[in-house]
Amino acid sequence: FMAKLKKKAAYVRKSLASLPKVKSVSGLGLMLGAELDGIAASDVLKAALAKGLLVLTAKTKLRCLPPLTISYEQIDAGMEILRQVLQDN
Repeated sequence: FMAKLKKKAAYVRKSLASLPKVKSVSGLGLMLGAELDGIAASDVLKAALAKGLLVLTAKTKLRCLPPLTISYEQIDAGMEILRQVLQDN
């Protein structure tokens, strides 16, 4: 289980880092935060929520805390929503 979890965490980290306007990604396991460039995390939170994706904020960072049982398909769907939100703002 832990080996699969580490692979998922690396996949989410890489996916987050590849999004537009993401300066850096930090965190541990699937508890990740993205520092954004030129857009407020609170604005991303509102837009993502409107599209059905629940994310959190921590001061200036966008926080992603998916369940440990998340599938790769669900990760990809969430990243696509974030990509749309970040490109639109």
